Amino acid sequence: MGGFRLFATMRLTTLLPFLFSLLANGLAAPAAHAANPHKLWEIVSEQCVPNMQASGNPQPCAAVDLERGFVVLKDIVGPAQYLLMPTRRLPGIESRELLADDAPNYWDYAWQQRWRVGQALGRGLADRQLGLEVNSAAARSQLHLHIHIDCMRRDVAESLAAHRGDPLRRWMPWQFEGHRYWVMRLPGDALRSDDPFKLAAGRDAFAASAMAAQSLLLTGVSLDDGGTGLLLVNMPVNFDLQERGSAEVLMDHDCRW
Repeated sequence: MGGFRLFATMRLTTLLPFLFSLLANGLAAPAAHAANPHKLWEIVSEQCVPNMQASGNPQPCAAVDLERGFVVLKDIVGPAQYLLMPTRRLPGIESRELLADDAPNYWDYAWQQRWRVGQALGRGLADRQLGLEVNSAAARSQLHLHIHIDCMRRDVAESLAAHRGDPLRRWMPWQFEGHRYWVMRLPGDALRSDDPFKLAAGRDAFAASAMAAQSLLLTGVSLDDGGTGLLLVNMPVNFDLQERGSAEVLMDHDCRW
């Protein structure tokens, strides 16, 4: 699959300038240059799922949920990073199937798996120390949807804490390290009904028509009343700032706190 096919679901009026900007700014998707951009899909479809079906053994994955349609795989980067991936073929955040009314909420499944990070580290972690993240099409190396599950950067969590009192389900600007993001505060149980992919698509007309240019991060936040909420961060591609849409920079794969 060529890098240009990543954007096949975008509207033509948005697709052309988006592609031209990618080329002009040197931000073409690294997937086009990866040694094997289908490696994750091959692991899911040729190893984890068949092994689970044949013997009940999810290896090399840590878990395979055939009923809900996802696997969990320990990433090779970091001591405690995991990836949650669908068992069906979905290239990435731009897959239109993710916005269907009956689409599985992979974010909910991934948030339920966050305990694995603390288990791998041998210590407990608060929800504000944990994050889920999906990169844009221009900032990923694999052509299969994968949600990163890992630690948050301490400075990011501290900065985001200022949004713990934001109005619920409303996008608000967040400035961090000279960059502009969008953040939405959600109730702690929001993933039972809210899908971050759909929330991002509802941010504005461009986001809805160019999901390939979006990057998302979800993390917990401690509230003033002692409870825990969620914060959803949207980092769109920004050609002027040479940003490929990788909210992964907000995570700490070394888990240093």
